[in-house]
Amino acid sequence: MRLLSNVASASLLLLGTAAAQTCDLPSTYKWTSTNALATPKSGWVSLKDFTAAPYNGKILVYATTHNTGSGWGSMNFDLLSNWTDMATASQNAMSTAAVAPTLFYYAPKSIWVLAYQWGPTSFTYRTASDPTSANGWSSAQPLFSGKISGSSTGCIDQTVIGDETNMYLFFAGDNGKIYRASMPIGSFPGNFGTTSTVVMSDTTNNLFEAVQVYTLKDQKKYLMIVESIGSGGRYFRSFTATSLGGTWTPQATSESAPFAGKANSGATWTNDISHGDLIRSNPDQTMTVDPCNLQLLYQGRATGSGGDYGMLPYRPGLLTLVR
Repeated sequence: MRLLSNVASASLLLLGTAAAQTCDLPSTYKWTSTNALATPKSGWVSLKDFTAAPYNGKILVYATTHNTGSGWGSMNFDLLSNWTDMATASQNAMSTAAVAPTLFYYAPKSIWVLAYQWGPTSFTYRTASDPTSANGWSSAQPLFSGKISGSSTGCIDQTVIGDETNMYLFFAGDNGKIYRASMPIGSFPGNFGTTSTVVMSDTTNNLFEAVQVYTLKDQKKYLMIVESIGSGGRYFRSFTATSLGGTWTPQATSESAPFAGKANSGATWTNDISHGDLIRSNPDQTMTVDPCNLQLLYQGRATGSGGDYGMLPYRPGLLTLVR
C-alpha cells in the first residue's frame, strides 16, 4: 500500500540509525535549538501552534497565523525535506481558519484528520484524502460540543490520540486544569460529546495550555507535555502514564528543570518555548514519538518583544534532545 511506504520512508527520514533502539525518557532534559526557521509572509505577524506529521518521506506542517489587525487564521507549509526548507517554503493560507490545529492520519478508516478550536463547536474537525492541500478539507464536523466552567477562554488547545480500543481528546482551559473525553475507536471520526473529565488540576501558571499527548515508541507508556507560564517565559512540563485513561505522574515539572524551557533549551533567540509538537515516528492516531530521537517544533519570539498577545512575533524553532 502507498501509505505503508510513505510511513516507512518518513520514519527513515526522522529516525535514522535510532530506529533499532529503544530508549527510556531521560530524567533530566537538555536540548539544542535552531534559530527561527521561518518568517511570516507579508500580512502576517506570527506563525504559531505548530502541528507536524510525516508524509511521503517529508514533513507536513500546519500552524496558526495572526494578521496585522485582529484576525486569527491558519496555514500550511509546502512539504519540507529538511527543517531549513521552512525559510523558503510557500506559506499557504486556509480560507477557513483552523486555529491551534492537530494533524494526523486515522489509519482504521484511511483518512487524514485536522482538528482545531474556534469552529462551529468547542472543537471541530475536517477530513481529507490529501492533507497537503490547505483548502482541500471537508466541511466542518463537531469534535466536541461540551463547555467548561471557571475558564476565561473556554475549551482550548485540543489534541487527539488513540490506543487499541479508544480515541481520546485532551484539552486545556487556561485555568490550571487538563480535561479528557473518550470514545470507542470504531466511532471515530465523530463527536466526543458534551462531557469531559478533569484529569489534572494545579495553578493556572503550572497547567496553562498547549497540552500534547504521545505514545512512546515500542513501550506501553505515554507522555504528556503542557505549556506553563514561568518567571523567565513559557516552558513545558512533562507527565507520564501507562494508560491514556489513567492517571498522570509528574516527570520534569519545574521551571529550573523542565521538559523544555529557557533553562535547558539551548535557544538564544527566544525565552519562550511555547506551543508546538514533538516530531512523530509515523503520522497515525497513536501519536508515536521515539525517545531515542526527540525533537520539538515550537514557537518562540525575540527576547524583548511584547505587547498584545496576538501581535507577538512568534516564529518556528526546533529543539533536538541531547543524549
